[in-house]
Amino acid sequence: MNAISRFGLTDLVEISKMSIQEYFLRLEAYQITRIDEQENIALQAWLNQTVQATKGSSKHPKPKYTKFDEFFDSTAYKNNVHKSFDPNYIPLNESEHESEQREQDEILQIYREREKQKEKQKQKGQPN
Repeated sequence: MNAISRFGLTDLVEISKMSIQEYFLRLEAYQITRIDEQENIALQAWLNQTVQATKGSSKHPKPKYTKFDEFFDSTAYKNNVHKSFDPNYIPLNESEHESEQREQDEILQIYREREKQKEKQKQKGQPN
């Protein structure tokens, strides 16, 4: 009965050929799948609570997230997945957060280069 109801098997011949080890392996996989489903349900409940979060005073609450991308940035998540499989991946689309981060990194790089130049000039005895 478990093979039909939980494993999605309908062929009785295939079910009868299943060894006890295969049965327990499929049963374990089924239970792990159920835990994954329960985790997704719990995540959905948590996200529902999070998206209702507010900031400001209790008399004048304002939504913490005004745009969906502030709450869930799927572009950034997808880019991270692509980067994990291909270290040379260059995103076609940047999320707003990624764009801001890139700009901050570029500014920091320019600042560091300028500080190095100042240090070299200082060592040579030249004025800024």
